Amino acid sequence: MKTLRLDEVSSSKMHIEVNTMQWIDVNRQNTIQEMHKHDYYVIIWVKEGEGTHIVDFNEYPLEPNSFWFLSPGQAHIFHLVQPPQGYVISFGSDFFSTFENNRELLINSGLFHNILQFKSFQLDITATQGLEELIKKMQDEIGANANFQDEMLRSLLKMFLISCSRLFSSQMTNTVESSKAICMVRRFQDLVEERFQEKSKVADYAESLGVTPSHLNDTVKKITGMPASEHIKQRVILEIKRKANFGMLSAKEIAYEMGFDDEAHFSKYFKNNAGITFSDYKKQLFQPSFKQVF
Repeated sequence: MKTLRLDEVSSSKMHIEVNTMQWIDVNRQNTIQEMHKHDYYVIIWVKEGEGTHIVDFNEYPLEPNSFWFLSPGQAHIFHLVQPPQGYVISFGSDFFSTFENNRELLINSGLFHNILQFKSFQLDITATQGLEELIKKMQDEIGANANFQDEMLRSLLKMFLISCSRLFSSQMTNTVESSKAICMVRRFQDLVEERFQEKSKVADYAESLGVTPSHLNDTVKKITGMPASEHIKQRVILEIKRKANFGMLSAKEIAYEMGFDDEAHFSKYFKNNAGITFSDYKKQLFQPSFKQVF
């Protein structure tokens, strides 16, 4: 099964896209005609459409004004009997989380990471006006060449997600919140946020949670699509990127602050988990055309 990467399917370097479903249907047909996964978050608003949506091998009927919130790693495909109408918002976790502490919104909003009880959300058409206005503002901002473009887009996206969380709050069930697996994952993610700089092993977190490392890994992967070890690694990488963006620290200085044994270990870790050398990443930051690519 193919995993789509936003930097591969998109010509944009901002790691956020806002397109109509009609545009996706015409321009991405070759990449979406089979079941596939994404390494980024996807919000799909089906204003009009007929058919089914298969997500993680479960089939759901399409309904007008349905909203679908897909987390990285979820497999899906649409089977449509007529051209759809609506919008698709795609964004990378780094884009949304690097410069502001927005990670909790993705986890706690109730919109994403609901793999055990995945479903769509529905709205009456009269309640969608504000959401469509935010989408159009995002589209306008992406098409503009303005100062602080990334910051504006992050703010608009945050407003959109908060608005959705409020509008759909009555449709969110308490059973998801009370699920032992969900609770464990959220406790684990909170611990990672607190301890990622000094605790790098899954066993450390498993001990704090009173479970075995294999059980923690399996549970976290089932809920989020990634094993516990990957969450720890990606949180470390995120912090390194923040330090690289916000300061003029060298690799050696960041390695020391992050607790690496030496610069060589730090460089190898970053390359293996970020897919790019730290020196190349730093060079990108100072290119005139660079727009916070992560």
